[in-house]
Amino acid sequence: MSAGNPVEEQREQIANRLGEPDRLQFPSEWKLSSSWRRAQAAPSTVGAVNPAEFDVLLGREDGDSEVSRHRVLFAVYEGDLVAECDCDGHRFRDWCAHVALLWWRWSRDQLGVTDLDTGETYLSPPWWFSVDDVEADRTETDASQPVAADGGVNR
Repeated sequence: MSAGNPVEEQREQIANRLGEPDRLQFPSEWKLSSSWRRAQAAPSTVGAVNPAEFDVLLGREDGDSEVSRHRVLFAVYEGDLVAECDCDGHRFRDWCAHVALLWWRWSRDQLGVTDLDTGETYLSPPWWFSVDDVEADRTETDASQPVAADGGVNR
């Protein structure tokens, strides 16, 4: 990649900073959180600032005219989805409505997320990508009960 390439510039910026960016991890019961509800229900606008960051304008669920603007890092870096927001919610809980909104849009094919390693833009999470907490939330299994491959005959 040549100098002046915005993807390479963002990758270098992340690589040269102190500490790794936060790998996106969903808190327990994240689908019941007020951040998740707000991400889906509040008026919002999202705009790309560069290949790795978005400006998120997000209102309140109750229709209050107050809108907050936050800068959110949301990109694939070294095979992980990294997400950081400059809001207090993310700073203290590693989870906020701004990150939740970007995940909501990306998982519904409404956001392009850049892979800073390849320069490719994904309009939805690629087939090879997984976030452990999302996968664990999809099904609840009881590991103490063995699964029998008997075709349902011995129930």
